[in-house]
Amino acid sequence: MMKTLLGIGLAVVAGAVLAPSTAAAQGNTPMPLAKAVVSNEVAARTLFKYQINATVARQLVDACVEFARNQQGGPGNYAIFVLAPNGDIVDAHVMDGVVPIGVETGLMKAKTALYARTPSRAVAERFATVEGRLIRTDLGRESGLSYYFVPGGVPIVLENQLIGAIGIGGGNMDEPCAYSALQKVLGIQPPPPSEGRGAGPGGGRGGRGGQ
Repeated sequence: MMKTLLGIGLAVVAGAVLAPSTAAAQGNTPMPLAKAVVSNEVAARTLFKYQINATVARQLVDACVEFARNQQGGPGNYAIFVLAPNGDIVDAHVMDGVVPIGVETGLMKAKTALYARTPSRAVAERFATVEGRLIRTDLGRESGLSYYFVPGGVPIVLENQLIGAIGIGGGNMDEPCAYSALQKVLGIQPPPPSEGRGAGPGGGRGGRGGQ
């Protein structure tokens, strides 16, 4: 009997040591597309399958809030928006201390990522001159999207499918907050662009100086 109990105990300990944690698995392996999008039952009602589901959208929001609370020199204050591919808000959260312009620009950054199918930083770097931006200021407005030339908006892509976008505004590390949340919740993501590469007015961080 004693040998049996000892064997069971060792097996439990070994399993705990060898089994990867959930966080580690998410950090090293991309989340399967099927787990991140709406169910087949929901898709049958909405006629749209490749949309980030509410559970994963909330996880991204929570991961951003955690980033803010633990960031260097923090805590930070962010307005966080997770959008569906058609621009609808799936989840959002505004932390205490975010001024109105931070809320508006957080949403605009997410819409920019949807519209351009690229991070808003890349948009800022591609159109770095005043002339290049002026002729694009109103692009997308009629369809509810945006061209906003500040980092902090990132498309959400799994298995080469756009399933949404995340936009962060109001803080001093908007873009790092977005990438940190995507990495934590969805696993391996394309690395964020290096900061300071000609992002234009507002600099690389897209924070209070260039919300």
